[in-house]
Amino acid sequence: MNRYQWLTIIGLAFVGSILLLERFLQWRWLKYSIRKNKLDIITWTGAIIGYAVAYFLEKQPRAAFVLSIAVTLAVAIITIYSKTREKDFYFLPLQSRSDKDDWLGEGTFQYTRVQKAFVITNSYSGFIFSKALAWSDYRFEFEFKIFHASIGAMIRATNLSNLVMLQIFEDHIKAHIRINGLWLAWEPAELRFQENLNLNHWHRCQLDCDKNSIQIRVYQAKDPVLDRLWNIPVGPLAFISESQDKQTKISIPFPINLEFGTVGFRNDAAENAAVKNLLLEKL
Repeated sequence: MNRYQWLTIIGLAFVGSILLLERFLQWRWLKYSIRKNKLDIITWTGAIIGYAVAYFLEKQPRAAFVLSIAVTLAVAIITIYSKTREKDFYFLPLQSRSDKDDWLGEGTFQYTRVQKAFVITNSYSGFIFSKALAWSDYRFEFEFKIFHASIGAMIRATNLSNLVMLQIFEDHIKAHIRINGLWLAWEPAELRFQENLNLNHWHRCQLDCDKNSIQIRVYQAKDPVLDRLWNIPVGPLAFISESQDKQTKISIPFPINLEFGTVGFRNDAAENAAVKNLLLEKL
């Protein structure tokens, strides 16, 4: 085989190894980094091969020049496309302070070196991820550790006042809907765990949002403690508004329309938990 065939084989082997790594690697941060930049990696690999071929065309300088220009233009066009196209997933390790840049909210949501994760506490409104506000059907997956009481996982959040929240406790999940700042809560019997979570240990939660249905999975180590479907209530619901002195209560009906919105976390007052390795992926 000549050197051009060898270059082609080496390039194909490199691209193939990238695809295999993406499929089989167990280090999630590396796996999703490769997936995120797969097009760029393949493009620059092709560019290296193209420039190598141009280098070996020393006896045909005109052809080498044309090939170099073509490779440069192709790389520029594909790079611009890859940076501007709409993303279909986000993976956030939440293991550095810079991971907070795209979050909106108030209270405490900050990186802690001890846990190598983000801690959420003393946040009445919570924090939401700003890059998926228009997303509808998606998978929201994250790891969590409860220090005190619970961790609130928010989905279909159009803003901090309109959202669905699934509050994970030691032995069950409490479902909430917030409309125009008012809360309504349920404790469905089917959202009780098969066994209690071990507090101060890492667990994994996976929420698949499909129309008004939420498939909820919670794992302790690798074992599921909950795998249930919960449906977001539809139609008008009555929310209770209290006066400042809490002496007067008014029932206010609001229509429920939570067909799209981003994800986030909430812990009010002393509720305290850590989160990391967030995956948000369109279904």
